[in-house]
Amino acid sequence: MSGVNTGESSAVSAIQKSKSGTKTFCISVIGATGAVGREVVQLLEKRNFPISQLRLFSSERSAGEKFKFCGQTLEARIVDREALTGSDYAILCVDAAMSRALAPMLAELKIVTVDNSSAFRTDPAIPLVVPEINGELLKGKPLLVANPNCTTIVSLMIAAPLHRVAHLERMTACSYQAVSGAGLAGMHELESQARAWAAGEKVTGQLFPRPILFNVFPHNSPRQSDGSNEEEHKLVCESRRILGHEKLRVSATCVRVPTLRAHAVALHLEFINALSPTQALDILTRAPGVRVVNEANGDQPADPQMVSGLDEVLVSRIRVDHGGSPGKSLALWAVGDQLLKGAALNAVQIVELLIAD
Repeated sequence: MSGVNTGESSAVSAIQKSKSGTKTFCISVIGATGAVGREVVQLLEKRNFPISQLRLFSSERSAGEKFKFCGQTLEARIVDREALTGSDYAILCVDAAMSRALAPMLAELKIVTVDNSSAFRTDPAIPLVVPEINGELLKGKPLLVANPNCTTIVSLMIAAPLHRVAHLERMTACSYQAVSGAGLAGMHELESQARAWAAGEKVTGQLFPRPILFNVFPHNSPRQSDGSNEEEHKLVCESRRILGHEKLRVSATCVRVPTLRAHAVALHLEFINALSPTQALDILTRAPGVRVVNEANGDQPADPQMVSGLDEVLVSRIRVDHGGSPGKSLALWAVGDQLLKGAALNAVQIVELLIAD
């Protein structure tokens, strides 16, 4: 991001350069100092979003933190009704409890809101959107839109284009999820454990229930009544909603691994209609937001370091799944940046579609 305007006041405003005559919008980012919120701010500048004013909000603990945006210095402040009034759009990068608390006020103020939390993802009245998959739900200009779970987005960016052609019947997804899913605190915990190990000190942690360095363990979200954890439950329910396929059979195993910011998912897909690896490769090569890494061309399969900082979801290892119905089953390996397409980028893309004529 560009230089600093040291004269910027606490009004927390910024002017985004845009083409003459282009309509601009007042955007509020709530939870701007978290991992996803920071990515949202960077994306708004990187994508030249037509902004007239950018308002940044944080918790009381982080209030006063400064950001650089389009040559100006912005200061995060505590969220309140007066400060939000006049905003056109809000992007919520807070937990579910805070999203539920803020939603009524945002609705009263007629601020169109995209929520990154799980608060509204199962509400049938609230669209749950991945723009490349079901962006048509935004044509009605809803006042509130839910951003899906990061693992769901990475998985469906690959599964959805194939589903349109061959009709998906069953999806088994085994995820390998980065610590960024737990926010900046998760990333800091992995980094601090690495430093401790390198110094010969005891490896301890506070956020995760056990050391994450050199370790993998089932996702530490709450256990559900059926024995799954909350992350696995989200993947099942959200996949059905986004694909509009309530009868889809989904099996999920979500695992936390010691990578910083990109999730990987091993997908096993079974279809009603025949679909070969060659056909799948062709479909995915043309799918928006997807990049095929083709080992037949000598490329190494995708990995989290390869995709970190990229907008696209990478897919590789497209092959026959010999454990499924012959000619109708595929195995694939998907990797996506959890903070970008898995969260911040998807939210910004939703707003971009909402403002489109």
